[in-house]
Amino acid sequence: MVVLSLLSSLLFVMFNAFSIWMVSTLISTIMSPGKSIPLNTLNTASLHKRMEGLAYQLIGNGSQLEQLKMLCLILVISYIMKNVFFYINNVSMSYVQNRMIMDIRNQLFSHLQNLPLSFFKKSKSGELSSIIMNDVSSMRIAFTQSIQSLINEPISIFVLLGMLFIISSKLTLYALITVPISALIITKLGQSIRRKAMRSSLSIAGIMNILQETLSGIRVVKAFAMEKFEVKRFMSETKKYFSLTFKQENLRNLTTPINDLIGISLGVILLWIGANEVIVHGHLTPDGFIRFIIYLFAMLQPARKLGNVNAQIQGGLASAERVFSIIDIKSNITNPIQPVEIQEFTNHIKFNNVSFQYENSENLILSSININIHRGEVLALVGSSGAGKSTFADLIPRFYDVSSGEIIIDGIDIRKLTVENLRSLMGIVSQDTILFNDTVAHNISYGLPEAGIDEIRQAAKTANALEFIDNLPNGFDTIIGEKGTRLSGGQRQRISIARALLKNPDILILDEATSALDTESERKVQDAIDTLVQNRTVIVIAHRLSTITKADQIIVLDEGKIVESGTHEKLLEINGKYKHLYNIQFGGSEK
Repeated sequence: MVVLSLLSSLLFVMFNAFSIWMVSTLISTIMSPGKSIPLNTLNTASLHKRMEGLAYQLIGNGSQLEQLKMLCLILVISYIMKNVFFYINNVSMSYVQNRMIMDIRNQLFSHLQNLPLSFFKKSKSGELSSIIMNDVSSMRIAFTQSIQSLINEPISIFVLLGMLFIISSKLTLYALITVPISALIITKLGQSIRRKAMRSSLSIAGIMNILQETLSGIRVVKAFAMEKFEVKRFMSETKKYFSLTFKQENLRNLTTPINDLIGISLGVILLWIGANEVIVHGHLTPDGFIRFIIYLFAMLQPARKLGNVNAQIQGGLASAERVFSIIDIKSNITNPIQPVEIQEFTNHIKFNNVSFQYENSENLILSSININIHRGEVLALVGSSGAGKSTFADLIPRFYDVSSGEIIIDGIDIRKLTVENLRSLMGIVSQDTILFNDTVAHNISYGLPEAGIDEIRQAAKTANALEFIDNLPNGFDTIIGEKGTRLSGGQRQRISIARALLKNPDILILDEATSALDTESERKVQDAIDTLVQNRTVIVIAHRLSTITKADQIIVLDEGKIVESGTHEKLLEINGKYKHLYNIQFGGSEK
């Protein structure tokens, strides 16, 4: 498509130059009675004279009216052809521009999906949304306006410049003197525009962050009567953005007047020099001078557009820097070159001297963890907040990679498996239930899109969710709202459990799945969990110790280390950290 655009652009410029020449022929030949060029002198004449002779041959040797008629016909044909190629050029380049932007946006989104959780922990969702939508849109606008000019206008300038050299090389060289001056001014303006465009991109990301935080936390904003504060914060950020964009537009709008001033100064100078060449020295004919001026002013228009391109493209380049700064980030969670594949989990999960610390952090979150989890066993993780429980669970599906040591499943280091294969063995039910603004059925079948309605219904029934789903306005086809806001906490959690049940995983990770629920909802969810954990290997993170008393193995984490392990009864006998946590929750009552 780019080649087609270039070819059609070249043909457009050729027909445009031809039409300009024929218009000048109208002035210099048809309007000058008796004007003719002897055909037998064409072979020895200058290129300029030969082209004049060819134009004269095209319009014929008839009367002035007959020549005018032929000229009008030639002009109509040339303008039709010129605009046909103009259309082809624009359509093909529009396809290239929009397809390129679509590919970049798709590549950016795909890349984000493959980045590890550590990236999202240190990135703001509002800023990422701003990059995907606003910065990519800025690239599209900048490149839509500029790429076409970068292809079309140079071709126009070179063709028209060639025509000027044919007419008068001396005057053309005078014209070229102004190019370095214009280029220097435009470059300096462009650099300033780019800096301000980069700051504008950061500012709009700040606006997106405030907007996203305020809308998602609107209940808290209203509860603490902070509406005016949030409005003031938002207005302060938008004012900063306005100031940056206004300065950017001021600089961009300076480009055209400066180019025009340079262009008209050049035109006046060349008018004076050219007129002297005609009147005083006789080095140029009046016809040639008229043609030169017509071509010169015809060239000023694409030159002006090309001058504005730099200002247009700088904003797009600033956005492109932010887009490619994300695309260039390499994920540290990668698939092996020659992966091993596991069809099902059959034996054990082993933590072999595992330690973990976050990137750019000196503190160990987990230190020298050694534990064996057998198939069909329920392992419970307890400990105070920040002890490393969630990190322990996150290492198993490789949300993060261990800093040292290894995690082994059925004798294979999990880093030798593909991420997809590893996570296909697992189901996760977290405290913060993530649901999508879609139907109940879609949310349950997420991760298993080929599941039929009967399977979905059975999973919902097993998760104690069928009763409330059937009472929804459209049953399984009910849209549950963003993050499932149309459902209660207990209902959302049971949908999440149904989703895990439908996947039927060998390994199940439960991250404080009932901690945010009321007593009645907790009972229903706990009944669903009791069904879910049957015949599975389960890792449970729990603050409520009442939910893990039947676990096969309980490990107590403190500051990233295993300080106690055993069954509920054994740990109570030890009278250590677990007993202390138990007494806090049950007031010293030992059941």
